[in-house]
Amino acid sequence: MQEEEFWERQKQIYKQAYVSIAIFLLNVIIYILSQHITKWMYADGAMVTERILGEGEFYRIFTAMFLHADIDHICNNMAILILVGAVVENYTGHLFYVVLYLLSGFFGNILSMAYEVKNNLTWFSIGASGAIMGIVGFLAAWIIANRTTFLKNRGTAVRMLFLLVFIVEACFFQKGANTPAHLGGFLTGFVLGVINIIVFSNNKVMEGLA
Repeated sequence: MQEEEFWERQKQIYKQAYVSIAIFLLNVIIYILSQHITKWMYADGAMVTERILGEGEFYRIFTAMFLHADIDHICNNMAILILVGAVVENYTGHLFYVVLYLLSGFFGNILSMAYEVKNNLTWFSIGASGAIMGIVGFLAAWIIANRTTFLKNRGTAVRMLFLLVFIVEACFFQKGANTPAHLGGFLTGFVLGVINIIVFSNNKVMEGLA
């Protein structure tokens, strides 16, 4: 009976992940359009530091978060979004989750720009990885804050370990990965996790992990 209740609750978590579903659909729709109909999206929406700082096209910091290079790029990002994002959204609530996602993507791209300028580089950056790493950063903050209880469940700990390996490989070791953006997103999510969990005293169980 408990197992049936667990899977029923899992279904509810994913059905009610309205923001994650909306972000998923938006990314997929934009990817299809950018590949077949409106290819100008890459030229006008990608994060190009010279255009942002030199011509004031600051919107690129956000539009780049919804563009992807190829099918592997978007599939990896959307897989992590659905697997982790729905659980975190259920924990934080929809509004905080929106803030978490957008700020992680924003500060991830800001760190990427700073790295480019410091090292005299010119990158053409796209992808939701910075924002998604913010979700992972939030989850990491929760695991650390609840490590005593969390580690008692070996099955959950093993699943999280495999998920972590997949995330690290997808976001840091893939060809062309924007490591500064991923790191910036992760750190932003971790800080927001500390604020939400410790400062706001959000002591709920993160349903969907167990």
